[in-house]
Amino acid sequence: MCILGEPTDMKLVLEHFGSMWVRISCTGIYVHTAFCEGREEMNSIRRMDELMATIMQWIGEWEKSASYGGRKAIVNLGGIRGGHAWRASRTPEKTDLFLDVRVPPNIAMSDARRDIQKVFHAMRKQHPDWGLEFETYVSVPGARISEDHPLVHAIEGNHAQVTGTPPQRDVVTWCSDASVLTRYAVETVNYGPSSGPRDAEGEKVKIETLVDITKVYALTAAELCGVQ
Repeated sequence: MCILGEPTDMKLVLEHFGSMWVRISCTGIYVHTAFCEGREEMNSIRRMDELMATIMQWIGEWEKSASYGGRKAIVNLGGIRGGHAWRASRTPEKTDLFLDVRVPPNIAMSDARRDIQKVFHAMRKQHPDWGLEFETYVSVPGARISEDHPLVHAIEGNHAQVTGTPPQRDVVTWCSDASVLTRYAVETVNYGPSSGPRDAEGEKVKIETLVDITKVYALTAAELCGVQ
């Protein structure tokens, strides 16, 4: 079993979402600006703009239908790439759209992939000559641990002993190493100090919570190892 010290604000994170990164691409003609008149709609950026309406509709449906634990299944428009800034006098022959699809722990990554692929196949059927491509290039499943696990009970009891109150629980949309550890049968919980306010300097950790969390870690390890 394992405790990951991610900055959870001393909340017990028993479940978190997974993440699937997807690339959707389309192609177009590559010609000089002077010779694209009458063929403007064959520009790959224009084609991607048209595809975006369908993709955005799917995003809205996914974020609602795949919500879990009070959290929306966020889909981030992570990036778009098309054309050549150093040669704007040429039409872009290919445009790529990159998505980060958050997948709840109760949905298999393969099912999530099939869900967006249905939309992709429909777009490719509608535009067979647009050179549409689909790729999943990152697939990190969500993670969960039973609320009845001895590790969870030990943390809850020792947290209450150190702070005077029981810990809150949370479901988060970020990923952690629990995704990998649980796949190898290492039961894992995320429980760490307060990250404090984020500013231009980046993340911070409140010293008080760092001290308290260290005490809870020590007491929990001793309890689970049978040390009096």
